[in-house]
Amino acid sequence: MILEYANEGTLREYLKTNFTILQWTDKLRIAKEIALGLLFLHDKNIIHRDLHSKIS
Repeated sequence: MILEYANEGTLREYLKTNFTILQWTDKLRIAKEIALGLLFLHDKNIIHRDLHSKIS
């Protein structure tokens, strides 16, 4: 298993802090990169888990 280290914490924390200052092009780019990453995993039949927003 390989996990990328994120200096800024989780994506949820990053967006909570920076959502209002991010341009919509940045928000769309982040969403597109996530979608393409998931598509790649699915195309390679790689199992993933723990993809959630951690909302209680």
